[in-house]
Amino acid sequence: MSKKASKKTNRVKELREVNAWSVSELARRAGIVPQTVSKMEKGISTSRNSQLKIAKALGKKHEEVF
Repeated sequence: MSKKASKKTNRVKELREVNAWSVSELARRAGIVPQTVSKMEKGISTSRNSQLKIAKALGKKHEEVF
C-alpha cells in the first residue's frame, strides 16, 4: 500500500491553528511527541490512543477531529 492510499483527512491542523498553538504546544498538552502531531496533520496513520489524546487536548470528541 502506498503512503497516499493510507492518508486520512482530519482537522488537527485546523483546530490547532484556531487555538494559535504550535505543533509542540499541542503535543505537550496531549502528552505525545511533536512528530506524532506532524504525522496526523499530514494524514499519516497514527494510533487511536494518540488520536484520542489529541481530541481531548483540543476539547473535542474523536469524531469531531478524525
